[in-house]
Amino acid sequence: MKKQLFILLSALTAGSAMAQKAWVEPDPINPNDSITVWVDLNKCADFGSPVLATTTDDVYMWTWSPREHPVGHPLNNGTWGASNEALKLQKAGNGLVYYRMIPTAFYEVSAAQVYGSPIKLLVKKKNGSDDCGGQECKTEDLEIKIEAPKTGPKKLYSFPGLKTKDTLSITPNDVITIFYDNKLETTDSLKGRNDFYCVVKARTGTGTEEFIYYIDGDNIKAADRDIAGKLPQMKMKDYGNGKFGFSFIPNKLMSAANTQGKQILSIKYKIVRGYIRKQYDWVAESPEYWFNTVCQ
Repeated sequence: MKKQLFILLSALTAGSAMAQKAWVEPDPINPNDSITVWVDLNKCADFGSPVLATTTDDVYMWTWSPREHPVGHPLNNGTWGASNEALKLQKAGNGLVYYRMIPTAFYEVSAAQVYGSPIKLLVKKKNGSDDCGGQECKTEDLEIKIEAPKTGPKKLYSFPGLKTKDTLSITPNDVITIFYDNKLETTDSLKGRNDFYCVVKARTGTGTEEFIYYIDGDNIKAADRDIAGKLPQMKMKDYGNGKFGFSFIPNKLMSAANTQGKQILSIKYKIVRGYIRKQYDWVAESPEYWFNTVCQ
């Protein structure tokens, strides 16, 4: 049997990388309810970040958006040399730190302002001017964009969803189902068809931007074109009425390619026909779906 997997390097956008240095849970949030702001100090590389990722000292949030509290306010940042104790971060281990808040109450803004202005913050020691390897004891500026919930039918989506509370508990050992609604398709060559395949790739590293592609060994130059028909195990199930689905467990699907047993951090997927008639004749690639590898 021919080898049907191939390891390939792929670049990740700066925005996606930033999103994983700092994020909020649940996603999407209720601005009037409790959320957790997370920062992975291991992924912060500038200034004193490497020291902050391993320090036993307390670290603090310094935030200025959606609103920075004035001097004298109980949630003011404090001074650069002495952060406010009310903004001390909790440590979850392995360089992960977090802070719980109700966004509208913490920043004293409306829900619309939470959605309209990203949370901007950095992490620092109590005295940000301390020596952290010749640098100030702070991370780079971090930004978390909060998107308002979207309603209405979706052409391509997953369950558990990319932006639902369920995602928080999903690991690469759990089942994910990809759904595609062909009735919402706008590409003429895809409308009314039923030969759809779900091409999946999985990230196994952040430093080198490694992805594992599930592809045919004789067609390594095009990881998501003209190959799906050769992979019957990736054909989507036809539920009727234009609805299609594909269920898989990432660790199981990628096991043959992931020979070193690297931890799968995220996946992307794309819906294609069994044979591509013309360039870009496929459904747009999904956003990157990050797993809860902390609890894996």
